[in-house]
Amino acid sequence: MHIPTLFWTALVAALLTALSLKFLKVFHFVKWSPLGWSKKWDILATESPIVKWFVLIIVLVLIFIVLYSILQVTSKIPPSITSIVLALLLVCAVEWTISRPDSIGSAFKSVSIPFLCLIAIITRFVVGTSVYMKNELPKKAK
Repeated sequence: MHIPTLFWTALVAALLTALSLKFLKVFHFVKWSPLGWSKKWDILATESPIVKWFVLIIVLVLIFIVLYSILQVTSKIPPSITSIVLALLLVCAVEWTISRPDSIGSAFKSVSIPFLCLIAIITRFVVGTSVYMKNELPKKAK
């Protein structure tokens, strides 16, 4: 595993995710706030939004490091398929925990398509980098 690539990929993915979440919220593409976790879980509820965004970015970096590491196992599956499936799972999980729908049908209706596209693009970036580094580093060593 190439540690600098892992770190930079996770950092860029986290920053893009945070900026994109802010964009989605400003233009009302999502009904929830990216910083709503602080009120819901009563963590850093009295802190400034800058601190909350910083904590969110750190958590996203850690999530993307874990995803990058796990997704190297899927190097035989095309990254596009892996990222679409992973994006669907992540978006459904996030929307499910935020909105707490009554049924599966209402859960699918509450999914934000722009949010799904954003997560699909970012997971494609992480999966693609992970698979590329898994496949190309042994070739360069020869």
